[in-house]
Amino acid sequence: MPRVRPILQLRTRITLLVSLILGLALLLTGAMVHWRLERQTRESLGEKVALLSRIVAGMDVAREGLIGSRPQAQVQELAERIRLESGVDYVVVMDMNGLRLSHPNRSLIGARFAGGDDADVYRGRSYLSVAKGTLGVSVRAFTPVRNGDRQVGAVAVGLLQSGVDRAVVSVHKRIALGGLIGFAAGIVGAMYLADKIKRILLGMEPQEIATVLQQRNAMLHSVREGILSVDRDLVVTIANEEALRLFARAGSQGELVGRNVEEVLPSSRLRTVVETGQAEYDQEGDILGLPILTNRVPVMVDGRIAGALATFRDKTEVNRLAEQLTGVRFYADALRAQTHEFMNKLHVILGLVRLEEYERLKTFITGVAGRLDDEVGFVVQRIKDPMVAGFLLARLSSAREQNILMQLDQEASLPPCPDDATAHDLVTVLGNLLENAVEAIGDGTRREIEVSIRPEGTCVHLSVMDTGPGLPEAVLARAFTLGFSTKGEHRGFGLWQAVRTTEARGGRLEGGNREGGGAIFTATLRLFPAEGA
Repeated sequence: MPRVRPILQLRTRITLLVSLILGLALLLTGAMVHWRLERQTRESLGEKVALLSRIVAGMDVAREGLIGSRPQAQVQELAERIRLESGVDYVVVMDMNGLRLSHPNRSLIGARFAGGDDADVYRGRSYLSVAKGTLGVSVRAFTPVRNGDRQVGAVAVGLLQSGVDRAVVSVHKRIALGGLIGFAAGIVGAMYLADKIKRILLGMEPQEIATVLQQRNAMLHSVREGILSVDRDLVVTIANEEALRLFARAGSQGELVGRNVEEVLPSSRLRTVVETGQAEYDQEGDILGLPILTNRVPVMVDGRIAGALATFRDKTEVNRLAEQLTGVRFYADALRAQTHEFMNKLHVILGLVRLEEYERLKTFITGVAGRLDDEVGFVVQRIKDPMVAGFLLARLSSAREQNILMQLDQEASLPPCPDDATAHDLVTVLGNLLENAVEAIGDGTRREIEVSIRPEGTCVHLSVMDTGPGLPEAVLARAFTLGFSTKGEHRGFGLWQAVRTTEARGGRLEGGNREGGGAIFTATLRLFPAEGA
């Protein structure tokens, strides 16, 4: 199907949009700058003529010329020199009757000052005014001239309005030129930016990118293989639905995208692929113990390694492993043991009834009830969380069926957990440690397990001790490593899962050997919120 090109391509639209925004910004900025500079220019010129008028009014030549102690020709000479040096259009010195002692046009000397805006200066005021005089409309400043405490005249310094307008226009031209240069530079930058974006998008238009993205998503989520993509920093950028499903089966919940692949899949080997650029095909691996068959290839962009891609398929059924990782198997095994033990007792009761051994039946039932009452009562009294208490009772029953003496520390205690997730994490750690202890005891002559649960502040301390053969130093050093086991293939996930759960709860898990023989594992988990938190 041919690709449909839009009327305006992305490059053109970006250039037009940036140019439009830049043009509007320059227009608005230019308008504000024009207004501000025009105002400043007019104010500056007004201050200039006001300053000159004050300077002239304070000169002895002007004052003495007005009181008659100096020839008027010197006043005219002074006024013209100041006018030429300062660039103003006129400097007029006049007496109290408004008669000029100086003027650029000598023929107007002796005539009355024109404009009609000079009345206030004879009352001792200094001010700016705009009025039409003999030379035209001008901005002029008036300042009285005093001889001691008596006013003897005034000075008017002016700039023609046409000159002021020329100064303002000159400022406007410079601003407009700068704006045009900026606009031209902006257009060039917009074109460069548009070309750069187009190259980054591999020459495709937005509609084409959307189509390709939809097709890619459909492909990713329809294939039966898990797909995981990472960038050069090994951060997951793509994870399809099959990958999420496989990770979920392996016990890894939550979003994968945005996390480091070595955090979610330590055995991925994608770091090696990124570093070497060598593909690996049809390799066996695992996702947290879930056996998979995987391909790993580098992702190349412009001849450089930009990341890596892994595809993988489920190799075997992993229900047993998934249950082990989540703690479900512990519940199921314990419940089966309880059921089996209960059925055995029912068979004994049925046999005694048929034999009409009622006294022995009474003694048997009383003993069973007493033993169960003692065991249940102790656990329920010390362990206040129903889920954990139920789990321990089930494990005690299961151990009894296997001829294992499992005891709960007499000082053990546990308040109710704040939520089910907390209780589940506690059961996961405790269940893995108990399962490990049961397997460690094996068929030994002394088969005992002691469990301790003690809260301290926001934490809970667990310990599981057994009377097995203990752990060699070499085994102990690797006991918490994913996949390590002395019991054959597809094992070595229980203690690793317990470590992960403990660390997720801000704690730690340690193992060692007891002095009298056997192993001991201790775990500390932060389960309860701090007071006042």
